[in-house]
Amino acid sequence: MIRYRWILLLIVVAGALTFSELAEQPVLTNADKVQRIADDLACPVCDGQSVAESDVPIAQAIRTEIARMVDEGLSDSAIRADLVSRFGESIDYTPQRSGLTGLIWALPILVGAIAITLLGTTFKKWQSKEKIKPFTFKNKRVTTMIFIMGIALVAWILIVQFTGSRGTGDAATGDIRSSTRTLLIEAQTASDENKVLIYDEVLTIQPSNVEALTYRGWTFWRTGDYEAARNDLSTAIEIDPAFPDARVFRASQLFSDAEYTKASADLVVLDSLDAPPIVWDLVSASKLRERIASALASEGDLVGALQLLDSGISRNNEDASLLAERGWLLANTFEVSLIDAAIESLNNALIYDPTHPNALAYRALVRSVLLEDQEGAALDIKKFQDLTDPPELLVQLLQNQGLLG
Repeated sequence: MIRYRWILLLIVVAGALTFSELAEQPVLTNADKVQRIADDLACPVCDGQSVAESDVPIAQAIRTEIARMVDEGLSDSAIRADLVSRFGESIDYTPQRSGLTGLIWALPILVGAIAITLLGTTFKKWQSKEKIKPFTFKNKRVTTMIFIMGIALVAWILIVQFTGSRGTGDAATGDIRSSTRTLLIEAQTASDENKVLIYDEVLTIQPSNVEALTYRGWTFWRTGDYEAARNDLSTAIEIDPAFPDARVFRASQLFSDAEYTKASADLVVLDSLDAPPIVWDLVSASKLRERIASALASEGDLVGALQLLDSGISRNNEDASLLAERGWLLANTFEVSLIDAAIESLNNALIYDPTHPNALAYRALVRSVLLEDQEGAALDIKKFQDLTDPPELLVQLLQNQGLLG
């Protein structure tokens, strides 16, 4: 009876240790995952410091890259492989599973297999004997069994610890992307105050979540916290220079700050991105590109203004609004050599949109003032007057030039 108690006790202890090792851990944030990976990587230019510990620029850059890849859902092994391919195997504190270092991964499994084999053999020998000695620690059989079970337990723990990296889809720590996505969707219908709180929560889980940074920054801007907005939008673009929403919002912020050249640069970058239609609708509806180009021209940077407009036209050569603005800026130089180019742009605008109010008003002015083509100007004015609700600023402009009564 005593021996069965000892066996039961050993089983309970082994089960408790195994359960404590395998029990599901609390959900790790992406920041936790970044820290864990950075702790396991050596700084390429430091002496005895990990990427997590070092503040040299290359370590900071690696941490930023790890954060980006973690947010994209890459597994630990994929991130390690990517960084090892860039910086060499010496960066990885965790041994590879090939060559001589592969023995480190194989040994726990080998030891476990040997332990199980010995345990089975021992029990078989014991059962083959008619008389079994009392179950005491002085008994060699008991000592052997405890030793073998200990080896098996240690091998199992090692296997659990080191056999492979967990992916986001099958991790004991879970996949947190669905939870942050739910929060971001919830923020879309929340009040401005609650939006900020929700974005704060997302960024607690994922400090490098570009969408949360971008939209928190835009919420700050709309509610008057301009410095916080600038910080969030700039940080978002530093993390992901190709996130279209951040480019649009920062361009708008820079325009309001009278940083026209920088605002133009953001829109030019945006033109090179595969942005969703809603982004282009936003730029078009707000006339942001036209306003920035006009501001650049008013400061004497006509070349920069035309480059900004041409960048948009290259993306969509049927954009009547950009063509009209381009023609107007060229006409306002009063350079004879540029008049033809101005008229060509205005003509093209009206080909793609025959009722575009800006194109009609600008071409009427160019025909009347610069080309002395009063008949052509009158035709444009007639079409302009037929518009249902022409912009008031254009009406005033034509009135000031005596083209409208």
